Amino acid sequence: MRRDGEHPDVRDRGLAQRLGGGRGAGVRGPEAAGLASYLILDGYNLLGALERYRGDGAALEERRDRLVRDALRAAGWTGAEIIVVFDAHGSPEPGKTEPLAGGVVRVVYTAPGESADDEIERLVERLEGEVTVYTADFAQQRAVLARGGRRGTPREFAELLDELPALVQAPDRKWRSRISDHLSPETRRALEEIRRRSGG
Repeated sequence: MRRDGEHPDVRDRGLAQRLGGGRGAGVRGPEAAGLASYLILDGYNLLGALERYRGDGAALEERRDRLVRDALRAAGWTGAEIIVVFDAHGSPEPGKTEPLAGGVVRVVYTAPGESADDEIERLVERLEGEVTVYTADFAQQRAVLARGGRRGTPREFAELLDELPALVQAPDRKWRSRISDHLSPETRRALEEIRRRSGG
């Protein structure tokens, strides 16, 4: 299929360039070689920079969930491991790392007193393989480049998402962020009993 007079293979090459052009996991489809092994998303930075996350006045939790769902979709298509990093401030569980879809996507909430920038810089130094970091923070971009990583802008991340096929499935399971997912079975049963007694 052609879009705007452009052959699909050309679009796939453009997607490869936006993913960093490193040696690592590949996009499914033509011209799929040579992509970054890891994509790191500067979570709150992207939420503030992109209209898709801030345009409708949604609550912060819903905006975070949208970004994580997009990360799962991108991982399902690109084959790259994606790490979404959120500052401790404003995060539901500071200091926690949550692996999703068998670890293909990791959501990192920094420890209290640590910034997302600190965690991202540690990841770039520690991970083996090509790493691309998506952020609008110019100082962060320079720090990533100094540590051997690649930088990507929020606009480039949005373009990556726009080029994903409409029916991309998240790997292994859907992302759901519900309070009940974090409750013990006993607590869920007790709450359900209260709901039934109150007629809710």
